[in-house]
Amino acid sequence: MGKEAKLSFLPPQSGDVERTYADVSKAEKLLGYSPKVSIEEGIEKFVKWYLNQKE
Repeated sequence: MGKEAKLSFLPPQSGDVERTYADVSKAEKLLGYSPKVSIEEGIEKFVKWYLNQKE
C-alpha cells in the first residue's frame, strides 16, 4: 500500500484477550451457514473501508 505502519506496543490491559479465532463449524452444522467471503478478500475489503474512514 506504499505506507509503513507505525507500531506502538503497550503492556496488556486487564480483560485483554491473548488469542481469538472464529470457528463457524457450529453455525454451519446448525444453520447451514458458510462464509461467502474468503479471509483474503475480507482483509482487502476491510483495509479499503478503513482507509476511506480517514478521509
